[in-house]
Amino acid sequence: MPPKVRVKIPVHVLVYSIGFMPAAAYAYHWYKNAPTDEQFEKELSKNYSQNIQSSRDKHVQMTQFLQNMKDPDKSVEQQQRMQEVLLGGRGQQKRLYAVDDSIYGTEEGAKLQKEAVMGSSSSNNNDGIIKKKRMKMKKKKRRKNKEGNNDESDVGSDNERTENKLLKQSVAGVLIAGTLAAGVSMLLGGGKRSQ
Repeated sequence: MPPKVRVKIPVHVLVYSIGFMPAAAYAYHWYKNAPTDEQFEKELSKNYSQNIQSSRDKHVQMTQFLQNMKDPDKSVEQQQRMQEVLLGGRGQQKRLYAVDDSIYGTEEGAKLQKEAVMGSSSSNNNDGIIKKKRMKMKKKKRRKNKEGNNDESDVGSDNERTENKLLKQSVAGVLIAGTLAAGVSMLLGGGKRSQ
């Protein structure tokens, strides 16, 4: 009679353990034979010396830039460049509209400004009146359609039809995906439950 085995190892644990053994062996080998930091630095400086030097130069420039930002009195040239950037690349800020210097700040200028404001407000009032008339016309059309033709109900039923169609398609898609998933699990798992 063969001896009874007291320790039971689940199959999946055994398979994963065997699968991870080569990775663990390689990690141990790399850990024992890894180059030291000095060797690694020598290799990097030999192969990538240009990149390292440019990176160091950029780092120095950035720290110098930030120091100048903290103390703006140090670098006048940098402050001028920053002002140009803030002005959108233009040398000086420009007006977006024309100003007549002979009228600006006089009574005549104030009178013209009032007239301009009154003209714009009257055009706004006209626009408001036109909008109100349009809204009234739309309301009348809606009332006529509800009473007589029921065109909006047809549109609503078309919207409901498309929504129902989309709902049926999504349900069918979920059913097909579930059936495929169950079929694949039956094929791969053999239909047995693991306990």
